[in-house]
Amino acid sequence: MKNNPLIIVFYVEREYMRNTTMMTDYVEDINNKLVNKNTIAFFLPTDGESRIECINPVIVKEADMEKINNIIEDIKTNFSVASEMELPIEEVDVEVVSKEENND
Repeated sequence: MKNNPLIIVFYVEREYMRNTTMMTDYVEDINNKLVNKNTIAFFLPTDGESRIECINPVIVKEADMEKINNIIEDIKTNFSVASEMELPIEEVDVEVVSKEENND
């Protein structure tokens, strides 16, 4: 159980998360503070009030920690923002269609 990190979940109001500049700065600031600590942070949108929750693996039973680790993997998969995707850089030609052509 000593290898499991402290888990901090930041539930952030959805509207605030839409401001990418502010969120990027906020996330970077938190992550910089957690460097070299056995801690993992998640930033999840919420429609309610913003809040922070923490799971301390030292006080969690082994079976419960296994369930929590499965949830963490699910969050990593579902809330990852293209962190491992290689997107090609392509130029896209947009063709303008007039109303007359569209009514055929």
